[in-house]
Amino acid sequence: MREYKIGNATIIINSPLMDLTEEERKEWYRKELEAGNPVVKGIVKAINDCYRKYD
Repeated sequence: MREYKIGNATIIINSPLMDLTEEERKEWYRKELEAGNPVVKGIVKAINDCYRKYD
């Protein structure tokens, strides 16, 4: 569990992924994406949508 404080908001992340190093997380996401994990695919789509220009 990790806890971040930003302004008046407290963000708590309860995920075992937070116990991994940055490189271990990258590898985990890469493997899950290759395996076709629909949740990871949704995360990738959401991130890409944030960068897409809307007309």
